[in-house]
Amino acid sequence: MYNFVRQPKWIIAHLLTGSLLTIFVFAGFWQLERHNKRVTLNKTITTQIESKTLSLEAFSSTEAKSLEYRIFQGHGSWMPDDAVLIRNRSYQELSGCHLAVPVMIQPQEAIVVVVGWLQDTECVSPNSFVPKGEVVLTARARLTQKRGVIGPKDAEKGRLESLARVDVDRIDRQTAINLAPHYLELINAEPIVENVFLLEPPSTNNGPHLAYAIQWLLFFGVGVVGYPLFLRRQAIHGENESLDS
Repeated sequence: MYNFVRQPKWIIAHLLTGSLLTIFVFAGFWQLERHNKRVTLNKTITTQIESKTLSLEAFSSTEAKSLEYRIFQGHGSWMPDDAVLIRNRSYQELSGCHLAVPVMIQPQEAIVVVVGWLQDTECVSPNSFVPKGEVVLTARARLTQKRGVIGPKDAEKGRLESLARVDVDRIDRQTAINLAPHYLELINAEPIVENVFLLEPPSTNNGPHLAYAIQWLLFFGVGVVGYPLFLRRQAIHGENESLDS
């Protein structure tokens, strides 16, 4: 009855079906893993944001593993001569750049603050947008950005007015005083910074990963049940043809 399943064309069909089922399982558990990571990240973000606000003076001494998304508050002075633009940043589907300006919090110590988004498609010079003077600010901590395996490169030497990412180490090389190893995203400033849009807070949405996982595993279930039924139907059909002949 099932002798046909050993024919070459059916062996190929078995292999293709097995490959697809393997892909469905892999994709399902991959999406589950992404979902779990997103849930963990969301809990971290919420915990950090709801933790006690720290002073800017404590920023440099806070360990990196407990730093990101923590809220800091304090006063300092903008360093407009050391401002840079971060290229290729979007806001509500508009292209532009981020303005990053160091804030001196005490002699010989400063923190890079990403002030917000600018609708400047050229992203050549920050001079016309840079805030000046003293400031009282509230901001959330973020970890410095580094180039991955791929991505645009910034020149290693020379003074740059725009960068591909918030690489604090690279900004530090062209700044007169020492910068903290990580940076801040501005939440509020007094006086306010004009002509910029504050960055949106980090999302705590779990995303579609769980739905995708269920979808892929359903595909697997349909295949596991459906393929044997399909083979059975072919076997019955073949047997009926043999009887008719």
